[in-house]
Amino acid sequence: MKSKFLEKYQIYLYSLKIKIPANYWFLAIIIASLLLGVIGFLINIKVGILLFVIILDLGIGIPIYKYLNHIKNIERYWPDALKLIADTMKAGSSFDFALREVATSDYGDLSEEINGVIRRLEMGDNLHVALTYLTIRVDSKIIKRTVTLIQESLRTGAQLAEVLEEIANDTKYLFRVKKERLTKTMLQTIFIVAAAGVIAPFIFGLTRVITQFLSQVAIDSGIAAAGALEIAIKAQSSIYLLLDIYIVIMTLAASAMIAMMREGKLTNVTIYFPALLTIAYIVYAISQFILTTMLSGMI
Repeated sequence: MKSKFLEKYQIYLYSLKIKIPANYWFLAIIIASLLLGVIGFLINIKVGILLFVIILDLGIGIPIYKYLNHIKNIERYWPDALKLIADTMKAGSSFDFALREVATSDYGDLSEEINGVIRRLEMGDNLHVALTYLTIRVDSKIIKRTVTLIQESLRTGAQLAEVLEEIANDTKYLFRVKKERLTKTMLQTIFIVAAAGVIAPFIFGLTRVITQFLSQVAIDSGIAAAGALEIAIKAQSSIYLLLDIYIVIMTLAASAMIAMMREGKLTNVTIYFPALLTIAYIVYAISQFILTTMLSGMI
């Protein structure tokens, strides 16, 4: 029996036109991540681990990200579609005819989903079942609430056109608030990316090279005892490991903060994290290369 997560993830795959079971998709991503991780391991252990984490994260996260974009595109046109349905019904047409008007209009992904509802009606499903199918494919609270109101209005014989017009106006206002939130959080997002993806990794890289430089100076000059040097080298290895781990934790936390600020949920962490982690480690490596080149003639 499939878990709820696999059933939900299967919808994500279908939105990308990927017609394979979700568990096979996970297996393929894990195998691909392991293979690329092993190839990277032959170059450097860090490269191998980084490749494994990034490929695994992107392989799982991209279908979710694409599905969320699919939902956003649908929600963007949803108020206009409701207004069109309301106007068509006020002109004397039926709700079924109004749906066909939406399907033939240029509403992108929404027109495609409404076409799916119409196909189910043509196959013999009643309107209640066809609209329920829409809420299963489109995991949006706004659309689910609207569909529930439509189903209830059709059942009770309420003035559906007026209800849809009010929902359209309220939804437009809600999307305007969301857009304002994205605009207002842009500076905070840039600051977090700069701090977690550039400044901190650059400083960590400088710290690593400077400690190596001081240890090498102590070894070459003989100013430190052998026992003290051995302890220092072991401490250095622990510090380097902690720096690597801290970069991963820091970028994960930064990705979570960005996702919560901009989206209000953690779903997009799967996309922000690998991008920010890659930037952080590139800056980390560049800072080490720059300072090592500068100090190479002094040792």
